[in-house]
Amino acid sequence: MNKCNIDINERTNHYYELTWEEVKIPMRDGNYLAANLYQPKAEGKFPVIMTMCPYGKDLHFSEFGPANPNIAIEYSRSQDKGPLLSWETPNPEFWVPQGYAVIRVDERGIGKSPGKLDILSESLKRDYYDAIEWAGTQSWSNGKIGLLGISYLAMSQWAVASEQPPHLSCIIPWEGAVDYYAEFAYPGGIQANGFLEFWWKNAILPNQYNPNGEYSEEQLKDNRIDFPTVVKNNPLRDKTWTNRFADFNKVKVPVLSASNWFSAGIHTRGNFLGFQNAASEYKWLEVHIGSHVGEFYTAQGRALQKKFLDYWLKGLDTGIMKEPKVKLAIPSGGNSYKWRYENEYPLSRTQWTRFYLNASSKTLSKEAPKSKEMICYKGDKGQDSKYWPKPFMKKFSKNENSSKRVMFETTPFESSTEILGPIKLHLWAASTTDDMDIFVSLRNIDPLGNEVVNSGANSNEFPISQGWLRASLRKIDDNLSTDYKPYYTFDEEQKLIPSEVYPLEIEIWDSAIVIPKGNRLLLEIGSQSQSGCALFTQTGDDRIWDADVTIYTGDEFDSYLMLPIIP
Repeated sequence: MNKCNIDINERTNHYYELTWEEVKIPMRDGNYLAANLYQPKAEGKFPVIMTMCPYGKDLHFSEFGPANPNIAIEYSRSQDKGPLLSWETPNPEFWVPQGYAVIRVDERGIGKSPGKLDILSESLKRDYYDAIEWAGTQSWSNGKIGLLGISYLAMSQWAVASEQPPHLSCIIPWEGAVDYYAEFAYPGGIQANGFLEFWWKNAILPNQYNPNGEYSEEQLKDNRIDFPTVVKNNPLRDKTWTNRFADFNKVKVPVLSASNWFSAGIHTRGNFLGFQNAASEYKWLEVHIGSHVGEFYTAQGRALQKKFLDYWLKGLDTGIMKEPKVKLAIPSGGNSYKWRYENEYPLSRTQWTRFYLNASSKTLSKEAPKSKEMICYKGDKGQDSKYWPKPFMKKFSKNENSSKRVMFETTPFESSTEILGPIKLHLWAASTTDDMDIFVSLRNIDPLGNEVVNSGANSNEFPISQGWLRASLRKIDDNLSTDYKPYYTFDEEQKLIPSEVYPLEIEIWDSAIVIPKGNRLLLEIGSQSQSGCALFTQTGDDRIWDADVTIYTGDEFDSYLMLPIIP
């Protein structure tokens, strides 16, 4: 057993010395999972904060993901440091002195947990259930378990919550997907294999269970399910995918769902869907900006987490039940924002406003063009098989000479305008082939033609938002879709007839921004990712490279951008 004395700046009612030990948590099939148990050195029973993930319970934050230089930057920015801090997990050096036990579990096949590695699987849900129930019945536990963590550690929270383990009391999924197909593996139906392969190679495989390094590479391969192969072999959202993630109808514990406005492509969408659709009677939504892990470890981030956990795990009256259910950062570009409380999401006072595309003038206007026009852009024939997005562009013009994208812009706004909520592009388009991949970015342009970028989860130069769609997967779920947000079934491929015009409903992920007077909105549509976001990367083995696309506007072709304008 190890001991660590902790100094904390936050004012607390109690101070506890921290002790920790490694424990083996029994599973229903006779195996076990290894975990680090951090707890107060004191008599009594304490609530438990638990995580389970594939990143290695003993790997320090600063050592995670050696191929990603941003890790060291994130650690240097974090207000929460210390020898026990691990990537995307709650820091026991903060939480144990507050009177919590913290359990960090290596999932099966990872770190010191033996077994077959199978990430984001049905077996993960069962193992997590068993770990929660074990923790809820220990002599040092008060029987109330809360889950808290970022990204993967949020994704697994939604999943196990729908299994309804009796001792699970609440969850705080922070920037984590819920639909592994549509948000993680195939956004818009286009495989995000650039990121997936990088993540699998650099964040998962180095942590595979390998006692004393004695397993050969062949033994390691035999003892895991290769997730990139699962992705490639399952291009439609069938039971291979739906069995893995949460059934929202069964998520009934209290939820604090935390999203990031500027993380389109992986970390924005799920937390909105979870808040809107979970069956929980008590649920809150927080939406911030900035780095993927930064807000989680700030004093204000931890204060919100503690207010939630103290109420549901300790029974303290923290005032959270009196607060509005929605807390939103209202951004104005860069790192600038103001907090605002709301009662629902999307906001009931939203003015859903159509801005029509005009192919002739390359404009966006509230007035629909009367005559039919068209504009074309080229595919990426001969593109290298390992394509990465081009460098971020600082200046934009609708008249820019680019054969692989087209741009539409508004006139300068006559007054400061707030856009907040889901965004949709209704587009009439034709392809020269039987399919097409469409990439969309929405940008804020100042009077000098410079883009006003935003501090996002994985880039400090993030646009307002982005959207993607593979046209053959355009089929809409009419029961779930609304006038402002399409939901795709992703269960059936419907190939195109070359040169035939099709209406496409393209989801642009939820976002928020205040557009100053004099600025313009620019809508960019093209054949490749111009996002400036390195996380969402499309490579060549699953791309429709050779489709030339024609966009139709005017007359019966009512192509428009649907914006959520807040009066």
